[in-house]
Amino acid sequence: MFIKPGDPKANLTLKKLELFLSFAFTMLALSFMITDAYAYSQNLISTNKIVGVKESPYFPGKNIDSEDGQLRIFLECLPVVLMIAISFIILRRGIFYFSQSKILSIYFYIVFGIAFGIFLHTAGICFLLALILCNYVFAKILARNKFFPILVWIGNLAFLLLAEYYDGFRFAWFNQSLGFLDDLPQLLKWHRVNNLCMLKIISFMMDYHWKLTDKLVPTHEKHIVKCDECSEKIFCLKYRAESHAEIYTLASFLAYTLYAPLYLAGPTTTYNSWISQVYLPQQTISSKNLIIYILRFLGTFLVLLWFIHNLYFPTIASNIENRNILLQMTPYELIIASYFILKWIWLKFIVIWRFFRIWALFDGIESPENMGRCMSNNYCFEGFWRMWHRAFNQWLIRYLFIPLGGSRYKIYNIWVVFGFVAIWHDLTLSLLFWGWGMCLFIMPEVLVKAYFAQTKMAEFRKTLSFSWMCAISGGVYECLMVIANLVGFSFGIDGLIQTIQKLMDWDGIMIMSKVMIVLTISTHFMMLYRKDEVRRGIGSKGF
Repeated sequence: MFIKPGDPKANLTLKKLELFLSFAFTMLALSFMITDAYAYSQNLISTNKIVGVKESPYFPGKNIDSEDGQLRIFLECLPVVLMIAISFIILRRGIFYFSQSKILSIYFYIVFGIAFGIFLHTAGICFLLALILCNYVFAKILARNKFFPILVWIGNLAFLLLAEYYDGFRFAWFNQSLGFLDDLPQLLKWHRVNNLCMLKIISFMMDYHWKLTDKLVPTHEKHIVKCDECSEKIFCLKYRAESHAEIYTLASFLAYTLYAPLYLAGPTTTYNSWISQVYLPQQTISSKNLIIYILRFLGTFLVLLWFIHNLYFPTIASNIENRNILLQMTPYELIIASYFILKWIWLKFIVIWRFFRIWALFDGIESPENMGRCMSNNYCFEGFWRMWHRAFNQWLIRYLFIPLGGSRYKIYNIWVVFGFVAIWHDLTLSLLFWGWGMCLFIMPEVLVKAYFAQTKMAEFRKTLSFSWMCAISGGVYECLMVIANLVGFSFGIDGLIQTIQKLMDWDGIMIMSKVMIVLTISTHFMMLYRKDEVRRGIGSKGF
């Protein structure tokens, strides 16, 4: 903020000093927020009955926020899933020890995947198997046809919506004598994983179609020159995804869709990259890096456990019975609650996704890292979306955004993309508002970035005015990102309206002014940190 961004004479020491000061200020503000959040949360639990908070089954004498069903089920089932994962790895390694046949590996994935599906859904797995079989037959008959992609999308999206609307299908609909299958106990209803299954089905279908029509343009030589991971003998995920697979059989389709490590939560990888790693296991993550990754996962898991035992804002915001507590909060308390609700969402997903990613890595299968950056290290919608659920983002770019015209029609096709993202997550009005709210916020961001990226603005981009403008606008957009994500995944529209009303008085305006100062300086730190990454030779993360 006091060094011109385009000044070639600027001393590297001064640049590092600027980076350190902005980082120190950001950490100081964050430490105050954590301290205040803990004190306020403990005060709330001592003076209010918070629905969703109960005695912890893990730490006697402690309370736990157990409102979120997704996280609660993950924690309760973690010992069982861990044993299944260990059994999977031992069996897979044992088979590979006696036979290195890749076809045998594929059949192992099918058998284990079906057994895992029966364990979770009992007879409900039949609906997913029928869906896979119907898609495979359809691909064999109509692949190469110019209408094939549209028909694939319409058919699978219709199946997703119908399954969600009817809360799954019933065997009794087809034959009354099969009605007893509907009464079998299930750990997880089959249609709860149907959205992930759909991503894999479309990936297989489109990769197969593009192979037959030769739509993928070979860019391997250009990619290897630009890629930090690839070499003559090492191939990254992107390289594998851009390469046509050798086999597109029913067995490989079943194995890919039912692949146990990535079945429940992903991260989803494309069919081409997955089958490539079945034949040639991933090479980009060494054993040493995998150990470090596991240690980082354990550290994040401990932070999540501390969070749900000490901060109870998520259940206060999401449970309508706690809405009276939300209405009693001061503007500052609302800001603290909003920030830590989003931090909790980030912690929850990063723990779940990394657990299953580690399971797959032990099998030699790499999937995209869903959280490339910390939630707090984002200052624009495009950058945030690229790093939040990154596997899904890459899938959307490959199978929806580019086929719709890519960057040439970005301000138009993002409405289709985010509309699908909202429907894919859940059939709720809040998520639809979230998806289209993201579009409304992204459109001006895209236009402004395009304007200042022009050659005629090159000199202005080197000025302090430009640096300040980016930092302030980044702070504004961070507020907008908080609003959009709270609507979709926490408060909902009603809760957001009540929150904004609270911030409209004089105290709220003063607090928001202070928040903007903090966000402006923290945004400046993020931008400086990205430049420092470039100086240290760290590959671009996409923004």
